[in-house]
Amino acid sequence: MSDVYDKLDNTTQPDLQAAKLGTLIEGAPVVVKVVIDADYTGEKSVTIPYDMEVIDVIVQCTAANNNGTLTLENGGTPVTDAIICAVDKTITRAGTIDDSVSTLRTTSTVTVDAAGANDRGIMWIIGYRI
Repeated sequence: MSDVYDKLDNTTQPDLQAAKLGTLIEGAPVVVKVVIDADYTGEKSVTIPYDMEVIDVIVQCTAANNNGTLTLENGGTPVTDAIICAVDKTITRAGTIDDSVSTLRTTSTVTVDAAGANDRGIMWIIGYRI
């Protein structure tokens, strides 16, 4: 029985796929998870898997700590405002993103800075590949 796959010209597909899918796919979503589970007042380094533009940052607080905040930084410059991370099980997000430093490269020095020694949470960096 013949189907649509029998009709495709498979001689050009592998090259086309390698050219399109094997390289950077611009606009594809990227989500980077950063777990803050220890004292990171001295900043935690973050590995960026692909060059990306940040469009949102969400913090999931995993412990209570008065005045707790997490800040995403690029080269020592804040990308976001200080995102509240003070009440266990609470979700908060960046109120501001500085577009002059929101492009994160695989070679960038990206860090998360915790305001207090007991700040605990998960930061989700959301963006798209560039």
